[in-house]
Amino acid sequence: MALYADITDLAAPANAGSGSLVNFTTVVRNTYPSAIGVKVSGALEYSGGYWSGIVIPTDVVNIDGGASYTFSGYFYMPAVSVVIHIYSYWYGADGQWYYDDEMTRTVSLGSVGAPSVAEFRISDFIRV
Repeated sequence: MALYADITDLAAPANAGSGSLVNFTTVVRNTYPSAIGVKVSGALEYSGGYWSGIVIPTDVVNIDGGASYTFSGYFYMPAVSVVIHIYSYWYGADGQWYYDDEMTRTVSLGSVGAPSVAEFRISDFIRV
């Protein structure tokens, strides 16, 4: 269990096609009674190693005591299944970041389902 920056959820699709954009969210709860600075980072585990490639646009926030914050991120699916590793850190009074918690989620390489209506785009049209 985390000391102050408790990762309570990591949501990602169960599978994704090679090269597709994979969005995920992770929720971090501040267990300290006052507001603290919290940072998240991540890595992808596949092919026997850890790789960068995870993007978390807003990766540092202040979270009020007892509150939670949902971080959003993404990566592009490689040609193999991956394990997402998300790490949380809290900011100490001494100006240092301290590792606190980790959560993982597997995204299997697979086919992507049928596109939704929102994914269709008009690429060309002719006025009649």
